[in-house]
Amino acid sequence: MADTPAVIDRFRRPEYTGANRCLPCTVLNVVIAVVVSGVVAVLAPPAGVVLLVVSLASIYLRGYLVPGTPRLTKRYLPASIRERFDDHETDGEEWETLQKVADHRDNAVDPEAFLTETGVVAFDGETDDDGHLTDEFASVYDRKLGVYRDATEERASLARLFDADPDAVEFQDREYPAISIDNRIRKWPSEAAVLSDLAMDTALDEWTDRWADVPVEQRGTIRTGLRGFVERCPACGGDLTASPETVESCCGVHQVTAVSCGDCGDRLQEIDPDQEDAKLTR
Repeated sequence: MADTPAVIDRFRRPEYTGANRCLPCTVLNVVIAVVVSGVVAVLAPPAGVVLLVVSLASIYLRGYLVPGTPRLTKRYLPASIRERFDDHETDGEEWETLQKVADHRDNAVDPEAFLTETGVVAFDGETDDDGHLTDEFASVYDRKLGVYRDATEERASLARLFDADPDAVEFQDREYPAISIDNRIRKWPSEAAVLSDLAMDTALDEWTDRWADVPVEQRGTIRTGLRGFVERCPACGGDLTASPETVESCCGVHQVTAVSCGDCGDRLQEIDPDQEDAKLTR
């Protein structure tokens, strides 16, 4: 008999499920499944039940039931509803409590306080609103860049970013760097961004013993934010420029400020203009 978990894994699409699941798309698919199954049930009740069970299983395992769901969602689901899902807004006290627990678990430190107290980032006077890497830490970061220039595709190096086993890392065939760890997709806008994160992570680990105490997810957020403090392209050393661009996601389009290398073209960071003042907390 075939191994049931193995059969299920063949149908599973981790890039569209788990933490990567698009809630608006899921809701739209569930509605479609219920409506279609209801129509079938009127003619043949058992068939309607079977169709509903199979449809819900497909949505659970694969994320989508109907091909082209993102286009349908963007076209027919009102923006106000999509934004509500994106913001995870609810009036329920239970959800607020869960959010507080999750926030405390995933954000154990104040990023700005942590980075300034440990001497990673400094602010020089009232005109230096964004801050900058201290010369001492920048030298450690530059040294780590040299170590990791040829290690952006090493499972052990990438696994270390997420406290994972190297054997759990699966490379994804995409136009941008992406790996799967325990059915969760981790992705970067470019190889330069991967290199920056690898160098930044090991530099922070060498710089302060407090880095290991920061939760894994928040470490990722801080690494992403620190890409905005990098002055040269990690991959080729070229100049970095910022320009507005339109980015299309699963459920809509939005404007971002893209920080890219003018020489090799690698994109290091995408900053939401509405959150540009919160660079350290992204």
